[in-house]
Amino acid sequence: MKRYLSVALFALLLSGCAALNYQKPQVSIADVKPGKATLFEQSFEVSLRVSNPNNLALNAKGMTLELNVAGEKLATGVSNQAIAVPALGEGVVTLQLHTSLAGWLKQIGKAMEAGNGGKLEYQLNGTLEDLNGMGRVPFRSKGEWKLPGQ
Repeated sequence: MKRYLSVALFALLLSGCAALNYQKPQVSIADVKPGKATLFEQSFEVSLRVSNPNNLALNAKGMTLELNVAGEKLATGVSNQAIAVPALGEGVVTLQLHTSLAGWLKQIGKAMEAGNGGKLEYQLNGTLEDLNGMGRVPFRSKGEWKLPGQ
């Protein structure tokens, strides 16, 4: 019994050391498509590129996402779509984001008035859910959109 316990403890220590070399995946926007718009809400289909810098595959049970534009929360979304990204590879995950139509129009108006060529600075804040059994793994990404026709 002691022998099995020693082997199990050794395996646990090795897995802990492997986790120390773990790097968070990078998440960026690959595509945004407008969806259904009502008087109160606008939806978007957002494709996110998940890059895995690790030498082991990443498997998550889903994702949460918050989109901030010009420092203000604009849209949120969740997905229970399983995510599998190969070791040292990339994958694309698509999910629906929802925002108030007034909030979206407000941000577009600010961008057009700012005299910065219709650019919108954005930040993604989210989590990959149950990533490789490690629980929630947060991610953050920043970028810039340029409005069409600007």
